[in-house]
Amino acid sequence: MYKFKIVLIAYFLCISLFLLTIGTVAGAKPIVRDITLIPEHPAPQSVVTFSADISGDSISSVRIVLNECDKEMGICHAPPLNKSMSKKSGNIYEAKVTLQWNDVTSITYHIELESDGKWIEYDDHTTTLSTNSGNSNGSNGSPGFEIIGFLIAMIGIVLYFKKFKLK
Repeated sequence: MYKFKIVLIAYFLCISLFLLTIGTVAGAKPIVRDITLIPEHPAPQSVVTFSADISGDSISSVRIVLNECDKEMGICHAPPLNKSMSKKSGNIYEAKVTLQWNDVTSITYHIELESDGKWIEYDDHTTTLSTNSGNSNGSNGSPGFEIIGFLIAMIGIVLYFKKFKLK
């Protein structure tokens, strides 16, 4: 049984190293490290500065695609705003956007960039807008249900190790 575990671990280690090697040889796509908003929770119809730290070779064009949404109603205004970002310094790209709608509670945005003649679309991010009173429409800072998933995972790990300890 001990030899089987060693062989299984060695197998997974070799497969992992092989997959990592393929990823580096195939050519790395540009990486969006960080997207910041100024202000962090803007108000509806305000000016927002998007700044992104993007590293990679042969980046020819970068743009921010923005949807203004009402979370309570579950709708977004169409069409999404598509704004080109300009390179400021180093790997930093920046764009100023004026939000258009006054009945929105959040903005959803993502980065699209052109590299080696291909457009790459990155994951969506959502930011809650601030209300007229200055409070944000997000959570009130109370913990959510993610703690339940964490506790179930911890109990599962403890039971797993306890099972193998008894043998």
